[in-house]
Amino acid sequence: MSNHSYSHEALAWIKQRLDDADTIISEAEKTAEKLQASAREEADAALARLKASREALLKLERDLRARADALRDDVEDIQEAAEKEWVEAETAFQTFLKAAQDQAGSINDLLVARAKAQRQSWEDAQKVMREQVTHTVDKARGEFDAAIKRVSDEAEKFQARIGDAKDAGDESWKAVKSGLADARAAHDRTIQKIKDAFSKLV
Repeated sequence: MSNHSYSHEALAWIKQRLDDADTIISEAEKTAEKLQASAREEADAALARLKASREALLKLERDLRARADALRDDVEDIQEAAEKEWVEAETAFQTFLKAAQDQAGSINDLLVARAKAQRQSWEDAQKVMREQVTHTVDKARGEFDAAIKRVSDEAEKFQARIGDAKDAGDESWKAVKSGLADARAAHDRTIQKIKDAFSKLV
């Protein structure tokens, strides 16, 4: 996997977590307002931790975007830090759910909203991947078609030379062999690009 695609995947992963955190915070704030005083303090503390984690994730996303071209090996470190921060966010969320357990309806609304946000995030990521695969396959197919046309043109020139001058000399033969080699290389590149594009979907 290239550094560019790796950083792209890391950004997509952080973006999904930010969307998730936004949904959780929005719904949790509504629920927190309904809590009894005894549960409210614990819920507010959990919500504050969740917001802090969201801000940390946002900063990591900004850092990754700002340094995407120069990151190379740093992408892995940033994703690891984001994963650790997400564990903190999930822990805060679970603490909030525990504190708000007497608000079953609100908790249900929060979980449903989160599930919808996750599904939308996954659908968006899948759409982007499909578009990238389609673009890659179309581009590879165009390169292959161009290479086949070059071979065909060289073969026609070669045929004309044989017919006109009755000399299928080394130069003509080399031109056809070179054209065939170019077509084969374009074919191999096309197949590899198509394989790489489809591997992103699984």
